[in-house]
Amino acid sequence: MSESDLHETVRHRASGVVDQWAGYGQAIIHLTWFCDDKVRRLLFGMVELRPHEMPRVASSMEQASRDEGKSCLRYRRFALDVASAVGWYESAVLGDLRMPEASGDSTPGDDVPLLGGPFACEPTWPYLEASNKLDFAPDWARRSRAHFLYAKECLPDSVLDVVRRDRNRLGQWLHFDLVDLYNDYLGAICLVAPNPLFRSIEKSHLDQPNDGVAETIAYKLVARAGQCLDGTRLEIVNEGLRGRMAPVTAEFDGTAIQELNFPDLVNKEGRTVTHPRYGLLQWNDPRPLIRTVQFGLSVESRRKNVVVPPMGRKRPSYSYSVSEWQDAGVSVVGTTLDNTDVEARNIAAEQRRARSQRRPDQLWFHNAREEAALFVRERIGQAQKSVLIADPYFAGHEMIEFGHAIQRPGVRLRVLTSKQGLKFDPENAAIAAIATFRSYRTRPEIRVLSGKTPALHDRFLVVDEDVWFSGNSLNTLGERAGMIVRLPVSEAVVGHLEDLWSSASPLPGPAQQPNVIDKAD
Repeated sequence: MSESDLHETVRHRASGVVDQWAGYGQAIIHLTWFCDDKVRRLLFGMVELRPHEMPRVASSMEQASRDEGKSCLRYRRFALDVASAVGWYESAVLGDLRMPEASGDSTPGDDVPLLGGPFACEPTWPYLEASNKLDFAPDWARRSRAHFLYAKECLPDSVLDVVRRDRNRLGQWLHFDLVDLYNDYLGAICLVAPNPLFRSIEKSHLDQPNDGVAETIAYKLVARAGQCLDGTRLEIVNEGLRGRMAPVTAEFDGTAIQELNFPDLVNKEGRTVTHPRYGLLQWNDPRPLIRTVQFGLSVESRRKNVVVPPMGRKRPSYSYSVSEWQDAGVSVVGTTLDNTDVEARNIAAEQRRARSQRRPDQLWFHNAREEAALFVRERIGQAQKSVLIADPYFAGHEMIEFGHAIQRPGVRLRVLTSKQGLKFDPENAAIAAIATFRSYRTRPEIRVLSGKTPALHDRFLVVDEDVWFSGNSLNTLGERAGMIVRLPVSEAVVGHLEDLWSSASPLPGPAQQPNVIDKAD
């Protein structure tokens, strides 16, 4: 499709949905970019549409991450009318990305080219999708309609270096982690259109349901100031343990409250709200309806002081306090379903089946050396990008036993060990082990922690994003009783391991250079 055809197609689509912006009175563009003497490059942008009842917000002055230096990050908030903000976003869709112009509050450099894109639209512009995962948006707008422009190309390394350097300031501006947790938004622009009709949905269960039904629930839409709810359609689905019943619907017309009758008690409630002008406004997957709350009460029976005796000069005596608690009973609030026992058995069975199908997160090995070694090799074999083995007692023999489990030639294998770990290794065994990887696209890298006592005590296996923790070294895992556990939150641990890797010394020897093996090697 030619550029002129693209412009015509976008304008044609926009003409059919232009009314979807009618519920908004102001727009804010949050923009952060990389800047040096030669270029401005987009890092992240968000167009925030504000409903009519929201107070107006002023533009902000431009902020920089550093007072000195040619390369820095910059941020500014632009306050515009809705038409100008949507027009700026649409220009980005068409490939014409510029700094926004904030009328009456401009600064030098406004309306100049801004490097960014090309972009991939999600969904097709100008249609919007209702999202419940807008973690970059303000709290009140995280369940909104949205449109996304994702950057097709990654940012240059020179820009990413500055982004990582000034990550703290970037987080202060945007209020979310653009560097690690949400780096899929680097170079992206998002348009967020909060619900323009109502603020929330309230509900109340009628004590006595209407005739012929098991349950009646009254739903109330809390309308925004000056908004008419006519035509808004609410659909509720009731999901049981084995399936869903037909949805129950209501259309609001002249009143903000509708009573919905359900043929069975609601187990899990899913909602969808649509409007003829705005389309899908809100949805959520079925969530359990809480009818009973059970909680236990405990009281502190006594507080004891524990004295730990000394253990040599380096470990003096110290003490700590411990509270002992005694159960004081269990309380139940609410009413239970008539078939509580059946419900509990069904839920327990579902949970057992789910656990049996889930990849194990922790394993216990005892007198099972071969089984443990096989488990480790299977994890390494699943690697798509990289493997890091951090074990202060990992040596040449283990490099052969586990390193060759990698099944993809492009996987980067790194080993972080220590002088203690190599102390009893046969001479040059680790270097010789690296030489056995001649058929691999990249040779393994080994770095050695110095010191009589290595800085690393525990053992970690990092396979792509997964981090496995072991109390035993890989060379003894399974001989004595011990566990290997997959950590639920791994980002911080990986950061600490990378710091240790940076502080360690490369294993001496020619096999470490070069890392990349050419075809003739």
